[in-house]
Amino acid sequence: MRRIGLLLKRSEEKAVLLGAKMCHFLKESGKEVLLEESCKELAVAWSANVTETLPDEVDLLVVLGGDGTILRAAALLNAKPTPVLGINLGRVGFMAEVSPDEAISELKSAMAGTALLVKRMLLQITLPDGKTARVLNELVIHWGGIARLIDLGIRPGNSREIELRADGLIVSTPVGSSAYSFAASGPLIHPDVEGILLTPICPYAGLKRPLLIPAHLETEIVLKRGEDLTLTLDGHTTVDLQQNQSIRVVRSQLPFVMVKTKARDYFDVLKEKLGLL
Repeated sequence: MRRIGLLLKRSEEKAVLLGAKMCHFLKESGKEVLLEESCKELAVAWSANVTETLPDEVDLLVVLGGDGTILRAAALLNAKPTPVLGINLGRVGFMAEVSPDEAISELKSAMAGTALLVKRMLLQITLPDGKTARVLNELVIHWGGIARLIDLGIRPGNSREIELRADGLIVSTPVGSSAYSFAASGPLIHPDVEGILLTPICPYAGLKRPLLIPAHLETEIVLKRGEDLTLTLDGHTTVDLQQNQSIRVVRSQLPFVMVKTKARDYFDVLKEKLGLL
């Protein structure tokens, strides 16, 4: 690995301090360090470079923040599945599971090629205008204003249409099953199990329980009734939707590759982060 990217939660002082420490270590190791274009001041102070296409330009992306910063890293992926090392400086750290104390040792393993790399499924969404987007956790269809029931038609592959009348719908990856879907009484799904989870929000009629469908099926979701609807992607991007429009969801051909710590497994994380098991 020759070029290492640092993606920071700039509002978090601990992220900046740890970023400076990791940048110093990388420079001493003979690596080129790249930051986002918005971090020009830090780049000057750290003798690093900046780029507008950070994940595409580096061999490893180190994320300093929390799960929200991991989701931002996933949204920046474009042309290649750049491995991501998530350092947890947030409250939960379900995805960014490496602690600050483990940061340098995990970074050394990644650069030496001895780190454990795992692939996580991304969802690709085709919007009504034909544009596409990817999410690591989930997409949510809901009212943008006053909470009311909405009517949706869900068609997985070539199957018959499944009706849903509810406050909204969460469409999540296995990784995202531990986020909003879990709060809406959806099941936890091990991230090695590929599938697309449909979790209705306060269902009234039609689909009344979460449904896991095969990841390879392209699922069409038609907005049957409702105005001022909003599509939220991984909690950071919103798209206005209109009645009778539709979106399509399928597994992305581009995976999200993460550096997985060997210090704990998925079930350890469930116990430590969510207080389960």
